[in-house]
Amino acid sequence: MKKLLMMVVLLMMVGFMGCDDTTTTVVAPEDLAPPLGLYSITGDEEVTLFWWCSNYDDLVGYKVYFISGPYGGGADPREEVPNGFEVVDSLSVTPPCSELKSIVIDGLTNGETYHFLVVAAKDNWSDISYTSNIIADTPRPESGTTITLYAKQAEPTLAGLEVSSFERVDCTSLDSNYDTPGGSGDIMVERFNPGAGVRAWIDGINSGWIQDIGYMQDWDDADEAPETGYADAGHSIEALMGHVYAIWTGDNHFAKIQVTDIEPSFEWIKVKAAYQPAVGEREYK
Repeated sequence: MKKLLMMVVLLMMVGFMGCDDTTTTVVAPEDLAPPLGLYSITGDEEVTLFWWCSNYDDLVGYKVYFISGPYGGGADPREEVPNGFEVVDSLSVTPPCSELKSIVIDGLTNGETYHFLVVAAKDNWSDISYTSNIIADTPRPESGTTITLYAKQAEPTLAGLEVSSFERVDCTSLDSNYDTPGGSGDIMVERFNPGAGVRAWIDGINSGWIQDIGYMQDWDDADEAPETGYADAGHSIEALMGHVYAIWTGDNHFAKIQVTDIEPSFEWIKVKAAYQPAVGEREYK
């Protein structure tokens, strides 16, 4: 009886091994075109990938590969998936297919850089195309909800924002260099009249710099922090509804905020924020 049970277990193991066969064959572009134009939108612990579908009658879908950490192989498409890349997800399609496709890769670590590529697949996923272009992306946290920042002249204890934690900071004891006693906080809201009426203003504090990068309906359009053009700490920039502001912190991190609401008497503004934890990484999207 024991021998019979062992035989059954062995047969089941062989069967499972056959079902889990991940062997693939790379086919030429004339037999299966690779996906084109891979790009991404950065999210909080996730990345959304986009690419153009390759229209083949026997296309069954796409495999997404990724690698975490450094990759020095360049961005150009490859004939084979480079060593180190692993399948992270797949997307089934039904031909004909010629539109823009997308997939969300979640469960990623904020501040960690990942490289992605996509291949087309046919014949029950066993044949794959050459790769798409290879892209890098670094997920970063977002505030999730809007943050209310009060003007220093109205409520100084809630006037500042620490962009790495999305927490408000006390700016009551701000010194002449626009530094807080504990060094926390990157921006601060003020309300004053520069000669053309009272307005709400945003200042960099603790060596934080800020730049207005314009009105945007979709703040994902702000995909990368500028390299230059920032106002130094203590220099005020007007807070405008719908505008996105790039922030360069004193410890060489980048963030962005968007003004989503302004109180009529300029006592407070509401913002949403995103912060890039990778040092020196200017990518928002």
